Amino acid sequence: MRHSLRVLLGLGLALSAAGCSDYLSGPGISSTSDPNNVIALSKPGPLYIAIQQAGVPQHQGQAARDAVQYVQQTAGISRQSIGFDLYQTSPNDMDAYFGAIYGSTNNLTGGGGLLDIHKMQQLARTKGDSLYIGVGKVYEAIGVGLGADIWGDIPYRTAVDSNIPQPTYDPQLQVYGDIQTQLDSAITVFLAAAGVSNVGGSLDGSELIYGGRDAAGLRAVYTAVAHSLRARYYLHVGDYANAAAQAAQGISTPDDDFLWFASAEPGGPSVWFQYNQTRTGDIGPGAALIEIMKRQITNGFDNNQRLAFYFTTSDGAAPAVNGSNFFGYRGAGATGLTTASGIYNGNPPNSGFGAFITPTKSDGAFRHPEITYAETQLIAAEAAWHLNGGGADPTAIVVAAQPFLNAARTNRHYGNLDGAAVTFGDAPGILPASLQNIIEEKYIALFLNPEVWNDYKRTCLPSLAPTPPLGSATPGVAPIPGRLPYGITEINANPNTPGGQGPATNSAGISVTSISQNPNTPTACPVLNYTSSTPLAN
Repeated sequence: MRHSLRVLLGLGLALSAAGCSDYLSGPGISSTSDPNNVIALSKPGPLYIAIQQAGVPQHQGQAARDAVQYVQQTAGISRQSIGFDLYQTSPNDMDAYFGAIYGSTNNLTGGGGLLDIHKMQQLARTKGDSLYIGVGKVYEAIGVGLGADIWGDIPYRTAVDSNIPQPTYDPQLQVYGDIQTQLDSAITVFLAAAGVSNVGGSLDGSELIYGGRDAAGLRAVYTAVAHSLRARYYLHVGDYANAAAQAAQGISTPDDDFLWFASAEPGGPSVWFQYNQTRTGDIGPGAALIEIMKRQITNGFDNNQRLAFYFTTSDGAAPAVNGSNFFGYRGAGATGLTTASGIYNGNPPNSGFGAFITPTKSDGAFRHPEITYAETQLIAAEAAWHLNGGGADPTAIVVAAQPFLNAARTNRHYGNLDGAAVTFGDAPGILPASLQNIIEEKYIALFLNPEVWNDYKRTCLPSLAPTPPLGSATPGVAPIPGRLPYGITEINANPNTPGGQGPATNSAGISVTSISQNPNTPTACPVLNYTSSTPLAN
């Protein structure tokens, strides 16, 4: 995708980790040539390192920040982040992120996108290493899938064909189908192949996510990851039977969670950590998430362990057992909202972020979850809920969906902080397996993961009111956005770029281009307000 590859991948804070220090040195790179020159590569390992690193800013940068702000896990409370919370994201803001889907390590972008993934697979073929090819297909599904989630229709089938400088856009649902084909091929052909040459990154030190596992261990874990991803993408299109079948073969233990790599080395900390370090005060904890977590504690279905890890208290004191000294911000920092009794109106005091993105409390080496055991179990729970009458028969739901929800709430994990797995133990009580409870549990468990935006668009849960216009005590009149605008370079260079993103109006009454829906979620969620006692999050 020639025009997209000429976008400088200015992801702001963390791409240096993919292209500095030892990350692009080692076997397969000539000591006398530019390590970023892929022509000089003879082995797939160096590209694989870049691919793993490039996934971090793509899943934790501005596109991801928009996603979690839209569903009010966080709130934009200063500078540009207020505008993002008011749904004013522009094509300029998305330029680097759209280009990053395709970017190559060619000194024009930060690398690690689709072109590099294909080059890695080509190099692996010359070595007869099917494991590298299968793993590459998993990363292709993660990166292209995120693009389809965020932008809907995107170039894919001809996206990195050098003979097609202005590729056509593939329909979003076709992209999801193509991803399923890639993952099926990864599982049944490439990850299934053994043999002395199929070692992947187990020997050359290029495996960052599951470093230390041998070739057999990598084949097993990436096969499970591929099944969990298939379950995720089937859920996106409402194919509950296939989602359930794939989840049953997916990640089966929190020890196999896919966690984005981070380290304490310069440029290595998580992007959220680096963002909070350099842009302190731009983004704060979201009131909706904190209020849901406090409600769960009050009702006996949670304790304060996750709440106290995600956030800091509003008064600086020790976390109260009932969570009473945690308060989030409403969208754009709105205060004094007109609310029904029991609904938080957004007035201070407010809480801060927890240890893993607070520079004074961590070295920044927090490995954020991407696809996990908990998500896999909750996909299975939602699929079972739909396949067994959607709640019409409570007995059937208890039998079908409850075990998966219970499993997700047992032995809870959330990433890895400074080299140690973060665990919270079992959640208290038996949370009934309603759709609301399943999605809200996922909303809590997938903190800062853009996947929560997909859940909201599909289910309209958790129930959220749009961000109020500045100075308003009531929500805006437009729905929460269902997509983001394409990058400006793509719009200017490719006449095939779809134009059906607007017009629409954001919470401030400004015409924007980011609110229309994607084909898998064609109907926007209802515009709610704060004056109903249900939902409690609002």
